[in-house]
Amino acid sequence: TLQAEQAKRIGETMEEQKKNQRKDRGFAIFCAVMIVLVLLNTFVVKLAIVDGRSMYPTLHDRQLLLVLRMGSQPRHGDVVVIHTGDGLLDRTYIVKRVIATQGDRVKIDYDTDTVTVNEIPIDEPYLNPEEPDPMEPRDGQTVVSLTVPEGTVFVMGDNRNHSADSRSEKYGPIATEKILGKVILPQVSVN
Repeated sequence: TLQAEQAKRIGETMEEQKKNQRKDRGFAIFCAVMIVLVLLNTFVVKLAIVDGRSMYPTLHDRQLLLVLRMGSQPRHGDVVVIHTGDGLLDRTYIVKRVIATQGDRVKIDYDTDTVTVNEIPIDEPYLNPEEPDPMEPRDGQTVVSLTVPEGTVFVMGDNRNHSADSRSEKYGPIATEKILGKVILPQVSVN
């Protein structure tokens, strides 16, 4: 019986060791998954939530977005997330559409509601159709012209009358290093 009792204790000890190994393995897998998720969020993709109506009807308030971190220069028509905060810890962002890139000549005619890039009017089927005048003049101006400076892009919201964007003194042309990424997959709304 002493041998049976010792064998039982040895068996219990071995079983306890196996449980601890499974727990350790589970914790290691959990840690590895968390590290991969943090790396993906930091360098590849990020989730973002739309706050406001400046991109309506393309994007809606409280809509969840998947943002692909930029690995290349933004292109005309890209919908991008831009960091507008002061410093790394200030997590303030805006979502806008790239209208023009460095060196492009932009002309906005509020009387005809047209935007031209390099003297070519751009087709903008994404503008808010609910507005009787989709592009009301800003600051009393009827025509605005500029050449996009090097290292920047000119962005505008799709809901032009409700968008603070490159037309405003607050933002102006956006430095490309401020672009967090490109919106690649609009998701469902979060309520």
